[in-house]
Parts: sequence; structure tokens; C-alpha cells
Amino acid sequence: MKKIVQLDYMQSSYSKLNRLKNNYKNLLIFFITLFTIGFSISVKSESSNKNEKAPASLEEDKKNNLIDSKILNSEILPEQLLQIADTQAFAKYVFIADKFQRRLFLYERSGTSIKLVEAVPADIGKNGGNKTKANDKKTPEGIYFFQKNLKPPEIPFDQYGKMAFTLDYPNIFDEREKKTGNGIWLHSVPDSVPLTRGSRGCVVVRNEVIEKLFSFIQLKETPILIFDKVNFVPPSEHTKKRDEISSFLNSWKDAWQSKDIDKYLSFYDSEFKSMGFNFKRWKRYKQGLVDKYGYIKVDFDQPFILIHNNQLIVKTLQKYESDKHKDFGIKMIHALKVNGQYKIISEDWKEADPKGFELATQQTQSSQIIKQ
Repeated sequence: MKKIVQLDYMQSSYSKLNRLKNNYKNLLIFFITLFTIGFSISVKSESSNKNEKAPASLEEDKKNNLIDSKILNSEILPEQLLQIADTQAFAKYVFIADKFQRRLFLYERSGTSIKLVEAVPADIGKNGGNKTKANDKKTPEGIYFFQKNLKPPEIPFDQYGKMAFTLDYPNIFDEREKKTGNGIWLHSVPDSVPLTRGSRGCVVVRNEVIEKLFSFIQLKETPILIFDKVNFVPPSEHTKKRDEISSFLNSWKDAWQSKDIDKYLSFYDSEFKSMGFNFKRWKRYKQGLVDKYGYIKVDFDQPFILIHNNQLIVKTLQKYESDKHKDFGIKMIHALKVNGQYKIISEDWKEADPKGFELATQQTQSSQIIKQ
């Protein structure tokens, strides 16, 4: 009886050992299969990243019909890129980033019109929407200007590729809205990095693309307009929009020349701040000039007009004359559309030579404008 019990125990133990062995075997097979699948996916993904062949030129876009032919042929234009100035002193080119299309467009002035020069694929922030705060991984939307050009070893190649251009985010409009954050750039990435991974907020292009775009960027002058989605319109609608801005500028100038101080100040926002002035100081200062001068004459030439939704930037050559003072310089205004009317929130003036190039001067901005 005792032997039978021992035999039963041994058989039971052997059976359990076999089941355990089979379980380990099945578990090993499962992990080997899982590893094999994972490795295969990884290799395939890496291979697809390396072989990513997104069109990198305007000609490729035309060939592959990836963008509306009317856009590529400049038959329809960005609604809010109204006018590029025809002067050597200002930027000749404007960049427009379309977050929806994930495209970076480059435009130039061609005679009296605007012409598309290039269209390239671009990456944007990992998170959708307009940037409002630091570390939200969103690409800001607005009008920005290229500030500095950076290259390795100033920047790590594995993150920024061969080159980067810093932008002036947050700008005047952003600061007014209390937006935070910094370090928004246009930069490249190595070929091993896909243009679909999403950035920390920057606009990103390929190495070969940024090298091509380098010659079109004039630091401190060339703008990039970043939109959630660019609205393209026919030239007739474009002209209407430009006429609206021209009417605003001419009415502002006429009020200035006529010395109608109340009408002139109606073009300014109550929270206007610029060159050490707030709205009250600006009113007092301008009233003093109206009382001092017998006449005032102002001429604008070669206006550079940029719009982003309700934001407006105008940069123009300005000739100013009164019976006691004359000058020539670059006028730049920032305005916001409020209740259907543009209101100037900031204004700047810098002395320039007859061709419109800013003069190297140690004068402060407030002393430069003190006689206008």
C-alpha cells in the first residue's frame, strides 16, 4: 500500500513537471515571437523613415499634383500676404507656413504682383492649436521675423540638422495676450528623422531644404507668417483686401496732415505703448507738435503689408516735412482690428538714407521721433 502511494505521488509530480515544462516552453515561444514581430516592425519603420520621399521642391509638387495647381501657378494667392515692397532696403521674400497642409511656402514680389517661388514639406508642433504658454508643444500662429542664424557646433546636429533660424516669438501681439515660452525656430533635421514626428513648437524642414532657403532670408527683415490654415483667394479678392488697408493708411495720414488731433488719435488703441509713450503721453506730445508747426506733410512709399487674422504690420518708407523740420526714415506700425476697425497698438520710426536703408545712429528712438 505504501509503495502504491509513493508511485502515485511520483506520477503526479512527474505530470506536474511536464506541465510546467510545457508552460515554460510555450512562454519562451511567445516571447521569441513577440520579439521577432517587434524587431520586424522597428526595422520596417526605420526603413520607411530613411526612405521617406516627401516632395522637396515646387517642381515635384507640380509633377505629383499634391497641391492645387492654382496655388502652384500663383493664380490664387494667400489672402493675408498683401504687398511686398519693391525696395532693396526691405525683405524681398516672405515665408508662409500652413500647419494644416504641413507646407512651407516662399513668395516674392514679381513686378506689381506676388509670385510663389517654392513650396516644401514641413513639420510642426506635436500638439495642435495656437501656442499660448511654455512647453505646450504647439507652434505659434502670427507674424514673425527671422533673428539669428545658428549652425553646429552652436546647435546639436542630431536635433537641429545643419542650420536653424530663430524667430521673435513672443512678438508684440503675443505679449499683449500674455503668451509665454520662447525658442521657436525654423530648423532642419537629419534625414533619419521623419517629418511626421512633431516638434516642440518649431517649424521643421529637411537639411537640403534649409540650405536652399538660406539665401532667401534677410535677418531682422524677412518675415514668416504661420497659419493654422492658409486661405487662398483670386487676385481680385486680394486687391480688395489691399485697398482696405490702403484706405486705413491714407485716412490716418490725412488726419495727421490736417492736424485734426481728435481724428488722428482715433486711429490709436487706448492701450497704445511705444518708444516710451503710452496713449496719454502720446496725445499730449502730438498736441504739442500740432500747436508748434504751421503745416505737416507726410508721404509713404513702398509699403510692406502683412496681415494675420486681426493683426496688421505695415512697414513703409516715410518722408516727413513741416515748416520747422524735415526727415526721412522707416515707419513701422502694429495694429489690431477691433470692432471692424484697425487700431494702432505700437509705432516705430528709424532714420534712413534715401534708398531706405537704416542709418547707423546712436540716437534713441524717442529722440529720433521727437520732432515728428
